Amino acid sequence: MTRICYVIPSLSVGGTEIQLLSLMRELVRDHEVTVICTRQAGALGGDARRLGAYVRELHLRGGWDLRMQSQLRNVFRSHRPDILHTFLFGFDYAANRAARKTGVPVVVSSRRQLGEWKKRRHIRLQRKANALVDCIVANSQAVADHALAQEGVDPALFRIIPNGVSVDAFKPQADPAHIRSRYGIPARKRIVGIVANFSPVKDYPLFVDIAGELLKQRDDVHFLAVGSGNEVKQVCRLVKKAGWENKFTRVATLSEIADIYSIIDVTVLCSKAEGFPNAVIEAMAARKPVVAANVGGIPEIITDGETGRLINERKPRDFADAIGALLDDEREARRLAANAQTYVREHLSTERMADAYRKLYAELLIRSTRIGA
Repeated sequence: MTRICYVIPSLSVGGTEIQLLSLMRELVRDHEVTVICTRQAGALGGDARRLGAYVRELHLRGGWDLRMQSQLRNVFRSHRPDILHTFLFGFDYAANRAARKTGVPVVVSSRRQLGEWKKRRHIRLQRKANALVDCIVANSQAVADHALAQEGVDPALFRIIPNGVSVDAFKPQADPAHIRSRYGIPARKRIVGIVANFSPVKDYPLFVDIAGELLKQRDDVHFLAVGSGNEVKQVCRLVKKAGWENKFTRVATLSEIADIYSIIDVTVLCSKAEGFPNAVIEAMAARKPVVAANVGGIPEIITDGETGRLINERKPRDFADAIGALLDDEREARRLAANAQTYVREHLSTERMADAYRKLYAELLIRSTRIGA
């Protein structure tokens, strides 16, 4: 049985971590899976263990911790993985070097975001790490293109494997009226929702401006923001200043996301940049029409007018007009939502994602055997 070792800072609740957990859920059926958390296991650590994965914590301080390479060498010597796959966001050099020093046959790196935060020192370290890998997996072409331009890496190293979701996981468990009551959302209002962490790249101020445009035109809408983050207070101040506190509801939890999606009429994502946003494919899986900014990897998911609406300009009125049109034309909204769900089921399922990884790992192991011979 092939031994796969994933290395990631933690299994806290986040897009990458949830995707890795979904991948492991499929792979534990025919692979031996280990997860090394360089910090702590996090909230999803127990879920990974219940799947049958071995989870180990190193309790390091961060990516620059000089103990990482030696500790990982010790792990690899005792565990002897066939494949190392890192999710270390620019800090995989120590893991890759430890793997090469201990004879791990295959080393795989990940790119799951545009990496615009990386400074010169991160890029220098990443280029050193790239010299030690057999493959780099990106979750979208946009992410791969950004890494190619930023890191100057060989394009032949890249493989594109999109994120996956289970459509069945987005079937609501509770009655919509009960969900509205639970979160204090008015019964007869149409709900425009955004599922995103409160960070600058998600551009919540633009979402507030979009709400303002819609509220100029109609009084039947309520706005639901699902997420948490550093900018919650700042966004709440914007809403309060505009006098729209009774028009907005914020929900921090993602544990009831299927139920939450069930009450949303139109889902919005107005980010400034995106790699391959889980929020978009989750909304599509939940059979909800999506209006999204035409940035990054989003147009790789949505075909405008077929599986959602893409907005080219960052103008609140453009978003508001597209949202309002879908609120007014329920038949069109249902058509886009149905097409979107079908697309996710056929192209972006967790099973399809896991099969792509199985094929990649097998291919890389065969290649390493030939090179070793």
